[in-house]
Amino acid sequence: MRNIWLAVLVTTLFLGGCSGVQVNQDYDPATDFKSMQAYRWESETQQKTGDLRIDNPLRDTRIRTAVARQLSDKGFIQSADDTPTFLVRYQYTLRQKIESDGASGGIGFGIGSFGRSGGVAIGTGNNIREYDEGSLTIDFVDAASQTLLWRGTGTQRFREYKDPEKASRDINTLVEKILAQFPPQT
Repeated sequence: MRNIWLAVLVTTLFLGGCSGVQVNQDYDPATDFKSMQAYRWESETQQKTGDLRIDNPLRDTRIRTAVARQLSDKGFIQSADDTPTFLVRYQYTLRQKIESDGASGGIGFGIGSFGRSGGVAIGTGNNIREYDEGSLTIDFVDAASQTLLWRGTGTQRFREYKDPEKASRDINTLVEKILAQFPPQT
């Protein structure tokens, strides 16, 4: 019985780990990130995509607020004039993904009136589902040369929200995990 509970726990932890935010980064290793102090947004809003789920002014405000909070916590200031050291831009995109149940197997043993017996069962994944994956890419661009200095990306399953506070919490978590990589540990 103890082994069954252990198997359930391991499976739950594994599946829970697969459903979170996945992040990555890329950057120019020649960049002196310590010299970056002040930023400004490259544009007033995200470029329109034609998808109402993305072109949501409330989502735009939430993302910008979360980025500003994380950068402020790291000691960066938002430039009120035209002399920032870097520009910030972001892009939020959706893409369709497909998932299916994985193959499964089992082994059984028993003792009955005819002696001992055993069996092996193998099942194939036959439940196929489509879902949308949201991807937030945050870029830091050199203000003078317009070259990309750092890019952080976070992906997770896209959700529609009935509760604005839950939407804000999830965006804050996504941005926090992306910007936890910045500045890079060089």
